[in-house]
Amino acid sequence: MVEAYVTIQTGGGTSQRVVEQIRNLDGVRKASIVAGEFDIVAEVEADSERDLLTLITDQIQQLDGVGRTSTCIVLG
Repeated sequence: MVEAYVTIQTGGGTSQRVVEQIRNLDGVRKASIVAGEFDIVAEVEADSERDLLTLITDQIQQLDGVGRTSTCIVLG
C-alpha cells in the first residue's frame, strides 16, 4: 500500500466544488480545504505507485478547477 498527501491549487471560487469531487474518488481517505499556498490537501492511498500515479494524473488532475498539484509520498 502506498500512502501520500496531495496538495492542490484550484481556480478562484472552485475549492468547495473541487474538494467535494475529490472526496468521492476511490483511494481518497480525506480531503480538506486549507489556507496557504495550496487550496486543498488530500490524503490518498493506492495499491502501488502506478495506481497512485493513475489516481493523481487521470482523476484528480482532470477535475475541472484543478490547477497545479504536488505529491508527498509517505515513507514511514
